[in-house]
Amino acid sequence: MELPQAARPNPHHLAAPESPEPSTLLLGKIATGLALLTLLIFSPVVGLNWINYDDDVFVTNNPKVAGGLTWEGIKWAFTSADIDYWRPLSWLSHMLDIELFGPVAAGHHLVNLLIHCAAVVMAFLALSRITRAVWPSAMVAALFAWHPLHVESVVWIAERKDVLCGFFFFLTIWAYARYVESPSPRRYLTVFGAFILGVMSKPMIITMPCVLLLLDFWPLNRISLPPIASGWAAGWRECARQFWKMFAEKLPLFGVVLVMCFSTIYSQHQVGTMSDLSDTPLDYRVRNSLAAYGTYLWQTIWPTRLAVLYPLQQHQALGPWVASALILGVLSVTCLACARRLPFLLTGWLWYLGVLVPVVGFVQVGEQAHADRYTYLPLVGIFCSLVWGARYWAGDRAERLQSLRVAAGVVLVSCAVLTRSQLAHWDNSITLFTHAAKVTANNATAYNNVGAELRILNKPKESILWLEESIRIAPRPNSLWNLGMSWHELGDNPRAQLLVYRAFRESSGNPSTPGLLATMRTAAQSQPENYEIRKLIAIALSVRKDYEGAQQILAEAINVAPQDIPARLDRAAYLAILGRETEALSLLEETLRMAPTNAPALSNYAALLAKRGRGQDALAHYQTALKAAPDNADTRYNYALLLLRSRRTAEAKAEFETVLRREIRHWRALQQLAWIVATQEKLRDGPAALQFATDAVQLAPERTPELLDVLAAAQAAAGHHRRAAATLTEAIELARKKNQRSLEAPFLERLKLYQADRPFTAPE
Repeated sequence: MELPQAARPNPHHLAAPESPEPSTLLLGKIATGLALLTLLIFSPVVGLNWINYDDDVFVTNNPKVAGGLTWEGIKWAFTSADIDYWRPLSWLSHMLDIELFGPVAAGHHLVNLLIHCAAVVMAFLALSRITRAVWPSAMVAALFAWHPLHVESVVWIAERKDVLCGFFFFLTIWAYARYVESPSPRRYLTVFGAFILGVMSKPMIITMPCVLLLLDFWPLNRISLPPIASGWAAGWRECARQFWKMFAEKLPLFGVVLVMCFSTIYSQHQVGTMSDLSDTPLDYRVRNSLAAYGTYLWQTIWPTRLAVLYPLQQHQALGPWVASALILGVLSVTCLACARRLPFLLTGWLWYLGVLVPVVGFVQVGEQAHADRYTYLPLVGIFCSLVWGARYWAGDRAERLQSLRVAAGVVLVSCAVLTRSQLAHWDNSITLFTHAAKVTANNATAYNNVGAELRILNKPKESILWLEESIRIAPRPNSLWNLGMSWHELGDNPRAQLLVYRAFRESSGNPSTPGLLATMRTAAQSQPENYEIRKLIAIALSVRKDYEGAQQILAEAINVAPQDIPARLDRAAYLAILGRETEALSLLEETLRMAPTNAPALSNYAALLAKRGRGQDALAHYQTALKAAPDNADTRYNYALLLLRSRRTAEAKAEFETVLRREIRHWRALQQLAWIVATQEKLRDGPAALQFATDAVQLAPERTPELLDVLAAAQAAAGHHRRAAATLTEAIELARKKNQRSLEAPFLERLKLYQADRPFTAPE
């Protein structure tokens, strides 16, 4: 491979005052100390549990991972991105953990911690090699290791990708430092290989080529800013030449970045985790991203009230993002102004800004406004600016150096104490999300996850309070389903059925839906006598239009509880939808032998008889149903509709009027009444027809061609022929748009009448 010749680093620029050539022994001692102290500070992680937030999706309930290292799993890891994005190395590490530790959380936590320790050591070795400044590098590595913002990446098993990516991120920098010292194809391949392993861990490493360009500026001095004095234009030309040379050197890395950008965006769209602009508008994203940059800076300085999830807020306050924009602007101008004299400020600041770009929210993935885990690598840039800035301030003055040592000690001890405190919140799902609900506003997911965990712990009464609050904030499918299952476990199955119906109705396209259904199926298999759970499954399947599956699971429920009339009625309805009307009639006849006065059974049976052309039998069953339940508006409406189709118009009109006396907002009854008194010559009443039709249009959920046709007929009956023609023209256009071509011919015939100032009269 032909590579561009790298510029030799300037040893003077690399050198730190205290140690131009750090010894291997010193590096080893510091690295060992960092690793041991990190192990000590994070040691409680081995006692933590799984979290019901991604740990289940990624590991425990993921069949590709939960089986350990298998050929099928390995193939899936390298060829699929059906959960979030392509990251085979992190999947393989989870599979290996399953092989070694099974589902015991302690082993998985320990591996996360060990990888974090390795990343800390690698950060120290990379920074000390590229800067030749041992103690500042050690300080940055310690801050990286122990800062409370980094607890999430270390203790969350699902974030294995973070710590793995971190290790290869710093391995790439270390390999790059070697390459710059003595450029060769072999050393470049080492850089490329480390970068590829990072990409296979987490795509966030795609900013690495840009980070290497920053390091070319400082501390490597491969890109030099021109002097302010003479030769300004020539100096900038030389600077541009150096930059393009360094950029060309990294083209293979940028090629990988381009592929990964398209791949990740595509996979995130496919799994439904990426918001489009209709959900999260561009201006909202910009404001949230600006606020996130400022929030991370504040949390770096004052790391309290940290949470696993900071939800996006529907209404963004003006103050945070404006203040953040001002701070970012001032700091950016300051770093640029000091770029010649204090180059580490610009490199560190741009490191922070740039490495955050993939996750700061310009491309919105998930429900979080910002996240602690996103700071794992970006904050190293801030740490470099602060540490080298402090070292510059101290210079060789003994008293300042002493003050600096004391301050460093205080900062590191504070980080260690706060980190140990933060670890306690991660003990289990309840402690974690209870804390998140306490320190954040409108956190529907936090309330849902506490409620879900309480339900799993067989505490449905306690779970209901949390789940109802989650639904109050945002009625999402998961919280609706969890609340439904809690009520089911308490024996309130009608309420459970309503909530499960709402959960699946509102979960169209939601990636969690198959998981909810699978959970109910598992419960049904383990509880063969629980017919109520089977009814809940049937509701879920029917919402998804899987009527065959719904009727099959209800058949199981009926076998367990043959006296369950609602289950029989629902199964008959699904059979009818499937076109199996004979089976549906047989089931309803059997049901009526068990409950001969059951109004819903009589009404459903009548509807099927009418559909089969047995109108007189259907009318008789409707009449029996109405004797059993005279206030049932829908049964009476169906009875009236059948009377109308049987040319018993006056009787139908009376029944529709009875429907309206019982349910004044029954828009379908209003529509039918309007049609009768607008188009039946003997019953015509134009003003009444117009009132009925106008009310129907206002109450109906949408304007349909059929509804507009009725309104036009009523307008014509009331003498408003021009309005009738305009309304019917709208109906024709809407019918064409909806591809309801069969309506067009009769509509056009009626339009001619209205244009001739005549009403439409229906045949008797």
